[in-house]
Amino acid sequence: MQDFLSDVPLLVEVARQKSFTKAAEILGIGVSTLSRRIKLLEERMGVLLFYRDTRNVEPTDNGAYLLDRCGYILDEVQKTYESVVGNMQNPSGLIRICMFQDTYEHLLKDALLDFAAKWPDIQMDLTFVEHPVDMRTDPYDVAFLIGPSIAPSLVARKLLTVEPFLYASPALFRRYPVPEEPRDLDRLPCIALQRFGRRWPMHKGDRQVTVDIHPQYSFSSVEMCRDFALAGHGVTLIRKGRAEADERAGRLVRVLPDWSGGFTHDVNLVVGSSQLPQRVRLFMDHILASVAQ
Repeated sequence: MQDFLSDVPLLVEVARQKSFTKAAEILGIGVSTLSRRIKLLEERMGVLLFYRDTRNVEPTDNGAYLLDRCGYILDEVQKTYESVVGNMQNPSGLIRICMFQDTYEHLLKDALLDFAAKWPDIQMDLTFVEHPVDMRTDPYDVAFLIGPSIAPSLVARKLLTVEPFLYASPALFRRYPVPEEPRDLDRLPCIALQRFGRRWPMHKGDRQVTVDIHPQYSFSSVEMCRDFALAGHGVTLIRKGRAEADERAGRLVRVLPDWSGGFTHDVNLVVGSSQLPQRVRLFMDHILASVAQ
């Protein structure tokens, strides 16, 4: 069977050219080699495939039947090959992506816009999610997931590590005492990011204290937590890099500055397997390079 598959292009070219000499020139092999291989094919199949004379080569009925089927298959293989090669040079198709909205706004917005400009034939379908997804069952090609709960069968690439701290507006402490210990948070209105939950593990060196909070406000959006903190409505956990500008401007102050807010976790780019379409691999490489800058 393997010999037959390798002989099909020879068979088709001889039929197209109606000449062993012309076919051999196009195929880049010797005339004697081409003639011998067609002869061996006829012997293996037990049928005559071509009528030969000094001026012309014509397929027999069996040869015409075989060529009709094989010529179509060979054309389809060529089209598929050219399509794959073309897609490698000009990638196209759809990438289905999901992430938290604040991941887009504060980490990946510019990277996604740059990717769209670089690869205009690749479509992106982006869904904002409020809770982690299961890549094994949900209809996404790429997900940006937070935390350690990623199935072993998935492929994850770490983008960055997030460690939030406690922040509040100075206005809050015109109404409430400044806390000195994590347990003092019970006296303050708290603003909870829903995916962090209502248990805040606080760290100070070797000390760890878990505070059970009763949030005055609970949001799925980091931006809403920040907005309510800026307005003086409570204390919340914010990533240090996100709070730095507000802290420098005096709009926010670090609460319990000797304590980490806990919840140190990684943001991961996750795909279903290592066998990926070209467009998804290009997307992964682009995002990883952009975040590394």
